[in-house]
Amino acid sequence: MIEYPKKIIVIAGPTASGKSDIALNLAKEINGYIINGDSRQLYKQLNIGTAKPNFEKEIEGNIYTIDNIKHYLYDFIDPKTNFTLYDYQQCVQEVLTKTEGIPILVGGTGLYIDSIVFNYHLTKNNTKENENLNDKSVEQLQILAKGYLPDMNLSDRKNKHRLIRAIQRKGVNEIKGEPLDHIYFVVDIPKDTLQKRVRERIERMFKEGLLKENISLLEKGYTYEDRGMNSIGYIEFREYFENKISLDEVKEKIYRNSISYIKRQRTWFKRNKSNIWINSYEDILQIASNFILKE
Repeated sequence: MIEYPKKIIVIAGPTASGKSDIALNLAKEINGYIINGDSRQLYKQLNIGTAKPNFEKEIEGNIYTIDNIKHYLYDFIDPKTNFTLYDYQQCVQEVLTKTEGIPILVGGTGLYIDSIVFNYHLTKNNTKENENLNDKSVEQLQILAKGYLPDMNLSDRKNKHRLIRAIQRKGVNEIKGEPLDHIYFVVDIPKDTLQKRVRERIERMFKEGLLKENISLLEKGYTYEDRGMNSIGYIEFREYFENKISLDEVKEKIYRNSISYIKRQRTWFKRNKSNIWINSYEDILQIASNFILKE
């Protein structure tokens, strides 16, 4: 659980919605700092494919800055590591305890964000049990999770990590504690605009060296079975390196997977009826400022 008596701001939204830029500008206005709420930007060396921010410098261990705004919980987990939701919650608690200013939780991973602001009751998983489950196939895990499958969507029923999580927690629903004093913005971008941005982002990633990044990771001994590598922008290259598809087909797979993920993100954020769906930075600044000043 999270113990934090002060105010916290969430800037959430789907992939390519521009939430990172909004959060950075907001932090400059309200004496804020940024905490990563994206489950893939946690990982080291996965930079281009995760659209990780371009940090100016690392001021101390795993604390980065852009325009003098501190960024926490980026680029610090090895892609092979089984980093859990419990681990994430503990890391955020440490940041909140030690850091002065207004925390702005930024990202598109709704589960990670909600585990903080809605104060999920989480427990540390047994390492030996984790290893045993990781060794099982998706089909074997589906058998173990059969009681929870009706509550899972079709994608999650085929997702090894989601199945393991359901087995470990004995269900897919989270137990919530007392919510933090928060305001929860979701950057709301029209569907056609998002689709265009995703296409443009994929082309930009390839120009920046996404293929070379994948090659480098494989040369360092990482595989597409690793937790971090099983991500959009990376897993789609597996068939390319197996000589089964072309680079153009890799791009199309990344696009389709990104659009599917955006749909899941929007569905998740719609679960919380108090979320503020918004696309104006000026409105976000005004509402956030009033929230901070409110006793």
